[in-house]
Amino acid sequence: MERRDREHGRIASLQVSLVPALIVAVLALAGMAVIFLYDARIAAGGWLTALVLWSGIAIGCLFALMIHTLTGGRWGTRFAPALFPAAMALPLIAALFAPILVELKIIYPWAYDPASTPSDVSQLYLNIPFYIARSLGALFFWTIMGLLLTRVSGGAAVLVAAIGLGIHGLIIGLIGLDWILSLEPAFISTSFGATLAFTQFAAALAWAAIISPTDSKDPALADIGGLLLATLLGITYLNFIAVLVIWYGNLPQKALFLVRRDEGPWMLIGVLAFALGSVFPIFSLFLERVRSSALGLRCIGAVALVGIALYDAYLIAPSFGVLSLASALVASTAVGALFVAFLSLSWAKDAHKKWSAARAR
Repeated sequence: MERRDREHGRIASLQVSLVPALIVAVLALAGMAVIFLYDARIAAGGWLTALVLWSGIAIGCLFALMIHTLTGGRWGTRFAPALFPAAMALPLIAALFAPILVELKIIYPWAYDPASTPSDVSQLYLNIPFYIARSLGALFFWTIMGLLLTRVSGGAAVLVAAIGLGIHGLIIGLIGLDWILSLEPAFISTSFGATLAFTQFAAALAWAAIISPTDSKDPALADIGGLLLATLLGITYLNFIAVLVIWYGNLPQKALFLVRRDEGPWMLIGVLAFALGSVFPIFSLFLERVRSSALGLRCIGAVALVGIALYDAYLIAPSFGVLSLASALVASTAVGALFVAFLSLSWAKDAHKKWSAARAR
């Protein structure tokens, strides 16, 4: 097994020790404490933005592993050492989500003013106990799925992945509404769940491309490059259709969501998110020599992740004001440092070994 890993370069590591990551995390958390004392709502908005970004990487990695379990393919085998540790970080995400659950009333309009929800149905759905139950239930499900995938093999693994993907398809739509869209309760998008799932998958592929040791002659590079290209095209298409339906369908309540993002810095952030998260990586990945290049994929993955981070900020930060952008930057540093530190723990590092051992049985 070790020889196979050495031959194919499949042991992925961030090569970052635990202590430096924790130092960065402590400093960033201290910064968040200062922001919280200045304005708790701005701090909460930044924390939510950071959690959406980093949870997207972890959930996207789990999603990628479930897909690979069903379909197979050298891309999943090659990048599993990068995907498994990130997927195992979901308990950390659940723990870091606690401040959001505590401060719901300063984050969501429906939490501090139930009358802001547009209908009785929304009021029955958007309430604090139900929100907490859905969020904890989803995080628990994703954590259990990650554990199961490291311990089952063969037909059992296929069955677990198939059931998991079905449930995930339902959960991701609910979580997208709860965590993001319910910041503006009057806005509803039936396609947003799919958009969020694609975005998380793209984040996972970009993450794997960045941190994996690579061999430029490895044919799996072209596979993951093609997958990233297809996923980014899917995100772009879904977002374009959503905007088209809103504007040309004469839906003023939904158009208001976009109008609010035409003001201040939000338009610039939206343009940058589109350029870095769609245009640049898509046109770069059209080139076969780029898709097959280890360095090229690493650079495109980094740019795409920045674009995804800006996209998350574009969706969330306008509800909290311009200063929440600074809060989101500090919070993303804190959560990211904790995420990296968590990956150095045996819980995360051993996940791929357990998966390989289960497959060998």
